[in-house]
Amino acid sequence: MAEKVTGSSFVLEIVTPTRSVLREEAYLVLLPAAKGYLSAMYSHLPLISTLKPGILEFMGKKRQLSLFVEGGFVEILPDKVTVLAERVEMEDEMDIERAKALKADAEEKLKTATDKDKGPFLAYEEATQKLLLLDKRHFVL
Repeated sequence: MAEKVTGSSFVLEIVTPTRSVLREEAYLVLLPAAKGYLSAMYSHLPLISTLKPGILEFMGKKRQLSLFVEGGFVEILPDKVTVLAERVEMEDEMDIERAKALKADAEEKLKTATDKDKGPFLAYEEATQKLLLLDKRHFVL
């Protein structure tokens, strides 16, 4: 079912394999794309990209929100942005002490990791991004 958007807003939909996280009108979204952060606004050229673990921020008609996404895909169309994420954590679902412990554990494993050991690098990236979000260090919004 297509939703009609007015003005310069678009529909932002975020889903995971287990739940629909949100669906609302937005003006701007900032996404952790595979090769760096990318922003999307109404009338954006069509684009599909993979996502890396990081902070997704958006400014909507009703609210401004930041959340953590762990990989997945994004489809950007002129009037809709769809995020298919492996996992999404809202700010109130995160535990800062758990993120600090995850980062410390990853730092220890990085000391002996080789180029082939991606686990410690991914764990470090995830923990760092969560701590940025929990410390309220937003990018542009």
